[in-house]
Amino acid sequence: MKRGIGFIVAVCIGLLLQSCFVKTSPNMAFIHKGDISRNAEVVSVKVPGILMRTFILGELREMKEEDPMLAMALKKIKSIKLTAIEGEKGHHLHQRFRNYLADQKFEELMSIYSDGAKVSINTLTKGDRIKKIMLGVVDNEDQVFIELKSNMSLSELNQLVDHYETTKGREKKDKKKANAEDFAFAK
Repeated sequence: MKRGIGFIVAVCIGLLLQSCFVKTSPNMAFIHKGDISRNAEVVSVKVPGILMRTFILGELREMKEEDPMLAMALKKIKSIKLTAIEGEKGHHLHQRFRNYLADQKFEELMSIYSDGAKVSINTLTKGDRIKKIMLGVVDNEDQVFIELKSNMSLSELNQLVDHYETTKGREKKDKKKANAEDFAFAK
């Protein structure tokens, strides 16, 4: 009887870990293997929430003391899916990504252009809860797509943003003060 239960547990753990393997085919719904050139390198990873929580549980306890907002945000994430494509020229994948977001009724939170790369952050909400967050980073030949399943409320997201804005402001003031003290000491 113990062997049977042990075997069933081992099979369940094996199935959970199977989804965590790094794959060379895309795992996003809008990317088809035929759309990617043969020269492009594809890396796909999916980490279910149960495995993620298992590995970061100890870190979350420490993080609650150092950065409680980040700990709260990590607790709300249910799973992570990542697809990175290197060496794919053209922006047809980015267009498919935009079409997928429109079809699934995602709302764009923000787009950022940085050093020639476009970063797009989109959310799928149900009521006042954020159910999915899609990030797309598109560069000349490199593209990264990240899907986070979560159960975060809009107020929690606002608290997170406010916390980091005030923290950044405080760090800038502290840095200016330290630079001023160093300059005064140098005289």
